[in-house]
Amino acid sequence: MVKMETLLALERAEIVAKYEQGHQSGSPADPDPWDDSDLSCYKVTYRWEQPGLSTQGLSIHGLSTHKARMRRRVYKGIPPQVRGQAWSLLLDLEKVKVENQGKYQRMKEQARLYSRDIKYIDMDVSRTFQNNIMFQERYGIKQQALFNVLTAYSVYNTEVGYCHGMNQIVAVLLMFLNEENAFWALAQLMDNKRHAMHGFFIPEFPKLQRLQAHHDKILERTLPKLKRHLDKEYMYTEIYTKLWFQHCFIDQTPFSLTLRLWDVYILEGERMLTAMAYTIIKLHRKHLLKLPLQGLYEFLQDKISGPWALEDDAVIKKLQASMAELHRKNWDLPPPAKPEEFPTRTLGVERSSLEPKPCPTIISIKELSGEDGPDLPGPPAKHQQPGPSHSQACLKAEEHQQEQTMAPQLRWRAREPPRLACPFPPLDIPQDRMWPWRWASLPNIPRNYECPLKWPIDIGFEPECWDLCPSARAKVALRATLQA
Repeated sequence: MVKMETLLALERAEIVAKYEQGHQSGSPADPDPWDDSDLSCYKVTYRWEQPGLSTQGLSIHGLSTHKARMRRRVYKGIPPQVRGQAWSLLLDLEKVKVENQGKYQRMKEQARLYSRDIKYIDMDVSRTFQNNIMFQERYGIKQQALFNVLTAYSVYNTEVGYCHGMNQIVAVLLMFLNEENAFWALAQLMDNKRHAMHGFFIPEFPKLQRLQAHHDKILERTLPKLKRHLDKEYMYTEIYTKLWFQHCFIDQTPFSLTLRLWDVYILEGERMLTAMAYTIIKLHRKHLLKLPLQGLYEFLQDKISGPWALEDDAVIKKLQASMAELHRKNWDLPPPAKPEEFPTRTLGVERSSLEPKPCPTIISIKELSGEDGPDLPGPPAKHQQPGPSHSQACLKAEEHQQEQTMAPQLRWRAREPPRLACPFPPLDIPQDRMWPWRWASLPNIPRNYECPLKWPIDIGFEPECWDLCPSARAKVALRATLQA
């Protein structure tokens, strides 16, 4: 059997090679924009023009020295032509880049050798903003940038790695920022105290739970009748606010409004999230009181992303009024964050001092094990000698791979010690990320790809790497193996 780690490295190298090669015209994976009925022309052209906003006489760098003027400009509306400059100033990207010169390039190179999330980043990149012309080309320029930023961040912040939903956040950043600026913008949003999105993407989602509990208290005190109706219909806060808070209203409001909300979010931080959630419920409270459970779910999850009766400017004014109302009552900010919501490890640790892990040449499975594919071990027939052990097969595969290349190859890692049948995550994952594995036997591995846990799990399927497991089934299987 081919070593699992070798197969994962081959798969990782193949995915990286496709992004390095870039878009190939006529690829069958390319959607035809004229055949896509969901393609929004407004979304395509929004990057270049927006009615009612002009850059004449506007100096973003002049506004940066005057906080009150910058705040007024954000709420009035930032023209798309200068939105990237405004975001860079609000997040202080130039200072961060000066303090970390060359760091992004080194993280990007390190990710191609060590990132465990490349496969699932690739899957999410292919389905990110498919109704936007910037991300429609498979392996196009923007998909390459999105892939590079996400993989680099997966090794920059090893506590988070990659979690579903980060792709949409980075895609919005890439609409107005270049690749390196988008990476540092993501790092600032995840790490700084004003936004602290790190708590949205670690196990058990502590920041999400904190904001949801605060939203519940706001509804109980300001809209008690509507809160009782939602509870009666079992439409709890956890159901409809997850994507509101975790994705910062991306795909949950009209696209033009989403960009205006992101302007305010980058300026204000998490207080915008609580105020906007309150604004949505308050604006639609009369309609929500008439809906049953199914209607509530469809409206709060699907219909709310469609066109609104109010213009974007009117919604932003309502948001300002909600923020002022909550501020007067000291409800604009949720309770202070706990320490576990912030990174506990050093960010951007480079592995240059460690022994480099070679990226194997891209060869097929048949080349490793013969024309008929890999020889999978099975139960030996009666009076039949068992085949070679797994270690011998791995050694043979590695020797064959070294003979196929003329360049000197670095040696592979030493064989890892036997692992448990109840798999645990790799050593670089903190103990608090191991909660799904505490009681899981091998057939019951969690398969929720949207959770922020590492996947695929690096486990040994070979029998000699199995050990005692709490489940009775594993004990019986082990006893039968020893008796044989």
